[in-house]
This record gives sequence, structure tokens and C-alpha cells, in this order.
Amino acid sequence: MEPLKVAIIGAGLGGLTLAKTLLQPSTGRPVEVCIYEAWDQWKVRGGALGLAAGARILRRLGLGEELAAKANQVDGFRLHFHADGRELNSLNLPACTAMRTDLQKILVDSLPSSCIKLGHKLKEITEGSEEVTLEFENGARASAHLVMASDGIHSFVRQTCFGADQPEFTGFRVLYSLSSKPFRPDPTVAHIHWKEVDGAGYGMMDMTAGQGENRHDFMIIIMRSEEQVTDRWDSTLVKERLQEFAERVAPDHPVLGKAVECSEVCFDWGIYKQPTRESWISPKGRVVLLGDAAHATAPFMGQGANMAMHDAFCLGEILMNDQITLQDGLKLYETWRKPYCEAVVSKSSMVGALHTASGFKAALRNKFLSLMLLRNMRAVVATDPTVRKPWEKSPSFFQQLGRKIQGICSPKDAKAAKV
Repeated sequence: MEPLKVAIIGAGLGGLTLAKTLLQPSTGRPVEVCIYEAWDQWKVRGGALGLAAGARILRRLGLGEELAAKANQVDGFRLHFHADGRELNSLNLPACTAMRTDLQKILVDSLPSSCIKLGHKLKEITEGSEEVTLEFENGARASAHLVMASDGIHSFVRQTCFGADQPEFTGFRVLYSLSSKPFRPDPTVAHIHWKEVDGAGYGMMDMTAGQGENRHDFMIIIMRSEEQVTDRWDSTLVKERLQEFAERVAPDHPVLGKAVECSEVCFDWGIYKQPTRESWISPKGRVVLLGDAAHATAPFMGQGANMAMHDAFCLGEILMNDQITLQDGLKLYETWRKPYCEAVVSKSSMVGALHTASGFKAALRNKFLSLMLLRNMRAVVATDPTVRKPWEKSPSFFQQLGRKIQGICSPKDAKAAKV
């Protein structure tokens, strides 16, 4: 069987995860994969990430030890919610936190260097009925049976092959402070503080990502904004402006002042999302959207990287299954992932609205909606892409009930029950 040639545009976490999945030992469809990255050296946007589904995927791909060596609270952490100086609620999240740079390195180091080509910025893509031709600014040319657009929210491939559109401003703005000097007293927990000042609501989150020499403490401030602030990854904020904000909005916050004092870099980002597309598959069926190129989202549920890695793992498993035709497989990928991702995108903006609520809405949130938020977050974070193959049927109600009972009963309990 002729190998399926797959070209991945963009070496973010989604693209790297797809390559790693496709290069797993398999008796199914043979695949050749190559990643084309525009930058001529490794660069990453942002800093810390929460990983839930993404962590489970890395473990399935044999990278669990590497993740445990870099991540903070690999077995989960507790998130506390506060408003007006009092704690409202808390929940345990089966997730961990790590620096995006470390996660990228874990995946890159696990791949053959020959399958990654840096300094290949795509300038032209031509889709035929059998293959896709790629031309790069450095003069290189390549062809593939299938092209995966993993080139982010401002995807060149999306604009070229699916029609021009622009990311939509969500009306939210985020100030982000990052420090390798610890300023949080307990790295094993995270906190969200809700605050209202002069009729405006703010959400403030402090967390720790990584461990040891890789530990970074960070602070995120969520607010509404009528100004369409840029989402450029290098849009930094002068520390003095963040200091002014801290003194005006939350002078009594337990760690915000220290976060400003210790910050090594401060970002000021506008939050955007992708417009919904009718399909993630091009008309000729040779180009597919993945990750932020398909469904860039507000970060308020911490699912951007997780969804990209889930997309990649799902698609990779489908492509390696030689019992599914290529076009049927792509449709299965879209059916499996598109509704879920679009629902998360919608919920993320709703969570942003909860974080920045004021007046009666804030009071309602503090009294009742925090419980709803906890349930939604727990359900999303508990998603496990490794439990079931995309082509397998969902277990029946009784099968699910049996698994729950089996999980509750220990072997000792089961033996006692027989007696």
C-alpha cells in the first residue's frame, strides 16, 4: 500500500501531537508525515497552560514521564473561587499545569528531526483532486495527499482554501503577568477572585505552572473591553501600567501586588475567536483544519491547547485505520470533533461573561451560578480522548452503569459480595 503523505502546516501543540500520533507503531495505513513551520527557530506564544485531555494524550503517546518531570500537580489540583474577600466554593480538577515551551520541547524531542522543517513559511497552496502542492517563501516546494492546517488563529491555509474571514473580537481583554521568581505561597492550588469596581467586573486568577527550575507563577486579569485590543503574542504591557491597575482595582488582593513586583513580562491581549465554518474539510477533501485554525476560542475554560491536541489525536488515529477510507475518515473526524469544539467555544465566552459580571448578575453568579460553572468545568476537564476510538459506538446505559459499579467496588468488595 502506498503511504499516505501528510503535510502539517504549523508546529504548535496540535501539529506536533498529530505528527507524534501518526508516527506511533501501527499495523494499519502507512503514513509519511512532515511538519512545516514558518519560524526559523522555535518560538511559542504565551506562557502557562492547563492540560487535562492533553495530558492524557501525552501519556497514551508514551510521554507520561516527560510530562511528570515538567508539569505542576500532574495528578490534579484544587481551584478556589472567591468574591468580595470570601471563598464561595472550590473543586478538584484532574489536570496539570506546565509551560508551553516545555510541552513543545517534550513533543519535538520525541520526533525524528527529519520530519520537522523550520523556516518554511507557506506562500502558496494549490489543491488538486489527488494531491496538494505547497510553495514556501524560501523557494522550497512539496506535495502531499493531505494537508493539515495547524497554523493558528490567523491561519494562511484557512484564508486561502476556505475563503477569507477574520477572527471575531469577543469583547474581553486579558492582562497577563509571568514570573520565574515564586510569588505564590502554595503552588499546589489555584485561585480565582471576582471583584467589582465602579460598576465593572473583573476576574483575577493566580496559578503555578511547571516545577523546580521550570516553575513559573502567573496572574491573569480578565476584563471587558470596547477597544479591539491586538492579540499579537508580543503585545507587552509596561509594568507600571499593571501596577496602576492593581492599586486601583484590587489593592487588597493577596498576591496581585507581588505578581506585579516579580513580573518579568506582562502581556495585554485582546481575546478573539474563529467564526464558525460550515465545514473543516476543503471542497476537494485534501485540506483539513485543526486546532485554532478551526476553532480558536476564548481561554476562560482552559481548553484551547487541549482541544487542539484532542483534534490531532482523534484525526491521527482515524488516518492510521486502513479500514476507513480517507474521505470517510475526514467526515468522521469532523462529526466527532466539530460539534464538541463549537460548544466549548460558546461556553468559554459565557464563562468570560461570568468572570466579568457586575451588579445583580454578579450577585446571582456568587449565589447560584458558581455551582453551574463548577459542573461545566469538571465535565469538560474530565474528557478523556483515549477511552474510546472515534469509530467505536458509545457504550449503552447499562455498560456505563456497569463500569461505574466496577470502579466503585474494589477487588476486596467484589470477593465479599460473592461470599
